[in-house]
Amino acid sequence: MSQMKTVDRDRIEFLVSLGWSLPKIAADLGRSPSTIRSELLGHRLDSDKGYGCSNRLCAHFDECLRRTFSAHGEVLRKNSRGCFESCPDFREATCHRLARPPFVCNGCEHERGCPLKKKFYVATAAQAGYETTLRLSRTGIHPSDDDIGRMNAVLSPSIRKGQSVSAVMSAHGDVFKGFGRSTVYGWIEAGLFSAKGHDLPYSGRSRKPKPRPVTKTNARCRIGRTIREMREWLKAHPDVVPCELDTVIGSVSGKVLFTMIFPKSGLALGFLRDQKTSQTCTRIFNMLWTVAGPKLFRRLFAAILTDNGTEFSDPDMIERFRPDPDHNPTKLVSRGVRVWFTDPYCSSQKPHIENFHLMLRRILQKGTSFNMLTQESVSLTFSHLNSYPRETRDGKTPYDLFVSELGDEGRRFLDALEIRRIPAAQVTLHPFLLGQKFQRAADKATLRKNGVTGQKKTGPEK
Repeated sequence: MSQMKTVDRDRIEFLVSLGWSLPKIAADLGRSPSTIRSELLGHRLDSDKGYGCSNRLCAHFDECLRRTFSAHGEVLRKNSRGCFESCPDFREATCHRLARPPFVCNGCEHERGCPLKKKFYVATAAQAGYETTLRLSRTGIHPSDDDIGRMNAVLSPSIRKGQSVSAVMSAHGDVFKGFGRSTVYGWIEAGLFSAKGHDLPYSGRSRKPKPRPVTKTNARCRIGRTIREMREWLKAHPDVVPCELDTVIGSVSGKVLFTMIFPKSGLALGFLRDQKTSQTCTRIFNMLWTVAGPKLFRRLFAAILTDNGTEFSDPDMIERFRPDPDHNPTKLVSRGVRVWFTDPYCSSQKPHIENFHLMLRRILQKGTSFNMLTQESVSLTFSHLNSYPRETRDGKTPYDLFVSELGDEGRRFLDALEIRRIPAAQVTLHPFLLGQKFQRAADKATLRKNGVTGQKKTGPEK
């Protein structure tokens, strides 16, 4: 049977909203009920529409007789608004409609006043997800740094001894398991190994492999998370403005800087780390979850947009966390946020963080090593950058806009991260902000960028 098309998905969305059963929809489209079931389960979208609007969000609401106390010390009963937020016995209710056909909230008569999390089937989003899966199944995958290191350790020395790629792969099948010979040849041409193409036997005689589009992340983690699907998701969440993530590199194999920006206020945060790995990124979000608290965290990071770097290749551990890693390390709980990926090599899809980096490079100039920096100096840098007035925001600073939006809760969050409000006359966007040593390193980087290299000193002419 042919693949489902846009017109079929539009028909499914319409018929589900009318309350048709799965067998009836299947008969209308000339497909099996299992196909319709898989389509609805595989492409439904999460939605927070109306979430928490009623205390019936708690599963114990009908039989509850408990009195609990809010953070301000006032007595709350089950009819008090938001009592579930401070109740220790709170357990979120679930809807049977999502556990059995039709598996979505389309057409539900109680949807308008329902306080539970919802799931909707949107035809355009389902079509985008299908096209993404189809495209990524034909996309090359960038191997992890560990895989490249293991392969390089056995491949490069052997190639320089005159061995062919086929011979090396045959002798070390466990190292190259799952990778084809043409793929390894392509990686050699791409410069991923210390051995180069001219080191190969019969170099220049064979046709070079056709380059394929490559993403640095595992393609599977991007399924359902592309920017096209994010745009469809945002239609159901019009109040959400995605937080943008990126990484700034100082020198090769040196420390890196994880950066993020909240486009609504323009406030940016930076975190210095020794390595650019997915585990490092996960630790940063675990720290932010603790500092901000669940409520503020979900407000700040409801949607996260990032590129295809290997450091962002584990979105599940950003979206979820282990509440009890010591006693139950396998249990994962959702944080209530979503991670999305831009298209490969499309930095224009996250313009706010890219524009911010232009200003950041006025202090942390390109080519300057970050090894001499500390998190305190990074926080100082971002304090000055966030205290700099923006013409695009009517002369207001990102710090002031962030605090005016979130109030004292936002101010305490920035204080915990050591981001301070710098008086306008003291704002400095120059490398000497971080001391003379960093200034000298920035000057050397500038000279190298302009083609001026260090020269040995010579004595005065006689």
